[in-house]
Amino acid sequence: MTGSNQPGTPSTFRLRRRTPGSFLLVPCPQQNRSIRCQGQLEAVAATILVACPIVAHIQEQPLTVWYRWRESDGLLDVQLLESVPEKRPKNRSDAGTSYIVPDFLIEAKDGQKRLVEIKASSRLARPIAQRKLEVARQYAAAEGWTFHLVTEKELHSGSLLANVRLINRYRQTQTDSGLLQDLQTLASPTGISLRDLGRSLRESDLPKIRTHVFHLLATGSLAFDPCTEAISDESLIYPKGTITWDPFDSVWAPSGC
Repeated sequence: MTGSNQPGTPSTFRLRRRTPGSFLLVPCPQQNRSIRCQGQLEAVAATILVACPIVAHIQEQPLTVWYRWRESDGLLDVQLLESVPEKRPKNRSDAGTSYIVPDFLIEAKDGQKRLVEIKASSRLARPIAQRKLEVARQYAAAEGWTFHLVTEKELHSGSLLANVRLINRYRQTQTDSGLLQDLQTLASPTGISLRDLGRSLRESDLPKIRTHVFHLLATGSLAFDPCTEAISDESLIYPKGTITWDPFDSVWAPSGC
């Protein structure tokens, strides 16, 4: 599709400033900038996406999708528009012209793209929310992308968010370069527990080992699976790139409307 619906157009962040709510910045070291998020739910999603090893690029508010819509006998008809309409008739209760600004466009390292919309579950039953989600779904399908609707239920499900938040605290911590190197050398492709790392180094100060391992996990120099359970001394630690995790394969699976 062409026109204002393309990701290459200027940022739509100024459009989003008209929407009520607070704006939060989530650091994204891979892109050497912060991801700008509207509200807590988007910030939570961005925190997970920044940490995800399969994600190559994150673009917030990536494009504007214009559309016409009409409701008849309880059925919704949506027509995607190529660009900003020259004329916009006044909206009626059963028809109109409008636009959406999706929350995130994610590009994975394998080149696959995912359009992601973050919504509070309490808002999903509203007709306008269902209409906007249908527009996003249709646009993603037209572009050959998958569409993902993520609510607070998925964001706070399981151990993923808590693990990512915990590990992130150690990104900037002061460390011993020699110990960091030793830990990377000892990490096994089949996994070694956090406790056994300390034993292998004959290091009695397990909190010190934990701090250095968490730093290596935060910077991507070691790997673990944050999706299965809360990280502990029994959690298996792997060399960089040995194990990956992908929320889009499970609780963030492609969504219909």
